[in-house]
Amino acid sequence: MVIIAEIGGNHNGNHALAKEMIERAAEAGVDAVKFQTFVTERFFTRDIPAFPRARQLGYTTQFDRFNDLEFSEAQIIELAEHARKNNVVFLSTPFDNSTVDFLDPLVPAFKIASADMINLQLLRHVASKGKPVLLSTGQATVEEIDEAVGIFAPGQVSLLHCVSSYPTPDEQANLLSIPFLRARYQLSVGYSDHTIGILACIAAVALGAGIIEKHFTLDKTQNFGDHPLSADPEDLRLLVDAVRRLEKMRGSEEKSCRNCEEFSKKHLRRSLHAKEDIPAGTIISDDMLIPLVSGKGLPANRIDHVVGKRLLRDLKRNEPISDTYFA
Repeated sequence: MVIIAEIGGNHNGNHALAKEMIERAAEAGVDAVKFQTFVTERFFTRDIPAFPRARQLGYTTQFDRFNDLEFSEAQIIELAEHARKNNVVFLSTPFDNSTVDFLDPLVPAFKIASADMINLQLLRHVASKGKPVLLSTGQATVEEIDEAVGIFAPGQVSLLHCVSSYPTPDEQANLLSIPFLRARYQLSVGYSDHTIGILACIAAVALGAGIIEKHFTLDKTQNFGDHPLSADPEDLRLLVDAVRRLEKMRGSEEKSCRNCEEFSKKHLRRSLHAKEDIPAGTIISDDMLIPLVSGKGLPANRIDHVVGKRLLRDLKRNEPISDTYFA
């Protein structure tokens, strides 16, 4: 199970804050921290209007908003080193081919944002690196996922169920997409969450997600950007604890008697007993037997193997039944 703290743009363009967020995420026990690496002029046109979340901060264009969130290559390298020093994996989403090349020596895997699932140029370039890929599926149709998955080598890509709405309403989270994607693609599947709180992430693990990505902030009361839908340090710690416990609970996709059940199986299951005194030579009928808890005798589900057989010896009332008592 991999837990990723998605720092994204929640550093607000403050490099020192970004480093502190790495430290706090590591303290919470995550496996990886993830950023977004971009060059704004290769991402947005200059005239695209600011999204509602950016307008809250006074921006009129999306270009200006992301330009203020952009880190230099030197700053990204410093963040990668800081993650290493704090014993967490450094990941960052690239948004163009040049950034893929820059990040290649810094990351063990590539994360592709949902909106870039249809960016075939980017997907093909990422695929050429031969590294594992986490591919978010927000906004996507099955046909688009089919096309994207087909670009990568077998087993190279893991799919993340995602709903690209910030925040995602509970009734739109559609967590059953997780087992659907696992069954359809026979790939590792995870969940990139945009709901409020940590419940959806915990449920996703129970549904089979092997990767959890949750937005992270030091202050979720900031009413802009991704902060309101993010986990703060305490939330993240609770999430990590819950996921680690669920890892143990989830088990395997089969059904069998567990080792811890052996005592109760022996001592609580019913077995067949004589309902009354029964003399030798009697042909056993159903109403002569009673299932009782004794830890002795034939299991109650063997009743059809006993009814109709001739008893070889006398039985006392409540005496357990054995195979050896019949002809």
